[in-house]
Amino acid sequence: MKEKIDINLVKALRKRTAAGVVSCRDALIDTGGDLDSAVKLLHERHLLPAAIERRPTAEGLIAFLVDGRCGVIVELAAETDFTAVNPLFQQAAQAIARTTFTVGGELANTLAAPSPDGQGDIAGYVRRLAATFGENIHVRRASILRTENGLIGAYAHNPPVPGLARMVALVAISGQAPGLSGNLVAKKLAMHVVGAAPLWSNVDHVPPSVRDQKRLRIDDDREHSPDERDVSSAIEARLERFYDQTVLPRQRYLLDPSMTVAEFLAAEAGSDAHIEGFVCFRIGEDAAHDARVAEAAEFEWTFGNDWSDERPSKLTAIGNERVFEISPHGPKLRDDRDAVDLINAAWSGGATIIALPVERLSTDFFPLSTRKAGTILQKFSNFGTRVAIVGDISSELSASSALRDFVYESNHRGQVVFVLDLTALMQGLRKSQHDNGDTA
Repeated sequence: MKEKIDINLVKALRKRTAAGVVSCRDALIDTGGDLDSAVKLLHERHLLPAAIERRPTAEGLIAFLVDGRCGVIVELAAETDFTAVNPLFQQAAQAIARTTFTVGGELANTLAAPSPDGQGDIAGYVRRLAATFGENIHVRRASILRTENGLIGAYAHNPPVPGLARMVALVAISGQAPGLSGNLVAKKLAMHVVGAAPLWSNVDHVPPSVRDQKRLRIDDDREHSPDERDVSSAIEARLERFYDQTVLPRQRYLLDPSMTVAEFLAAEAGSDAHIEGFVCFRIGEDAAHDARVAEAAEFEWTFGNDWSDERPSKLTAIGNERVFEISPHGPKLRDDRDAVDLINAAWSGGATIIALPVERLSTDFFPLSTRKAGTILQKFSNFGTRVAIVGDISSELSASSALRDFVYESNHRGQVVFVLDLTALMQGLRKSQHDNGDTA
């Protein structure tokens, strides 16, 4: 006969793990009613449902290692920043990066490699780490960058400890850039990559599907109307502008916008120097910055959803705040690159907060399993921009307890808030300023 266990303990364990009642009861019996030990035991027994593995992991750390002409970069994802700042988690990320370097950068080989604690493989090591913290923890991605004759520069943005950060880039350059000078140039380029988020290191690397999917194919053997020629010319001009925004050498150099990245490299390392490649990871982002997604992207998104010219339907001053009210009609906010365009548009109007209607969000924003919301909202946070999601999302909230928790936590922090309408937003801003003693 099974030993009895307090039903409240079973409920608490189910809330933490989403495991079944019987599994929770048995785990608590086997651990003498210790919740933390029961969570760990459920992980070890692989009894946690797939639901816990679908919980959003918008936090974590990027670990990297550069040795000679090779560098690796790994993302160890977690659910909360409390876990990410824990020394045990940080040590695990560094150990996994070292293993990734040893096995050649492949994620599958990394997970199958021996665990640093001598117990099984890395996959099991990560499962035990997840059990320790009671969170969804996993190695989201890994990459390697090599150069035959050049060198690799690394930049980590605000690293808590050496070799770890929330945003990391590696850049490989070759040519007339040997020694210490070349390392400094490569590091500056890596810093630019973190800030400017290029997609490709060369125009030739832009996939044909992105260049040609919706480009007008005009047969030179037939007569064309002036309008057709004008449209074709406009598309080619926008294609060139797209290259200027997404191809690393053609971007304006962030530390000196008077020159392009290519011009900076030539000035610092000689005309023969060139960029061989780069890799950049940011915590919370998924494949939005991956060229494979850009390859599959719709041409209308690539060229049609330009938010840099977005004009507010209204710019409202509430005390010391200026609210950039976005019209509900227009392109969808599909990824964090759109978010950067929108931030620039708001900044150009001197706005301090963006009011974004739910009608302008993509359909995969609210299902948290897609990580779309975390990716986009993290970009607003990185740029220190406040945003209010305006509209009725009651149906989405009723269908997802995780979303309810997400909205509650967002409203509590205040960087991103969800409000029913503009009236509620304005009232909230006035109350906040009154409570802080600001003049309305």
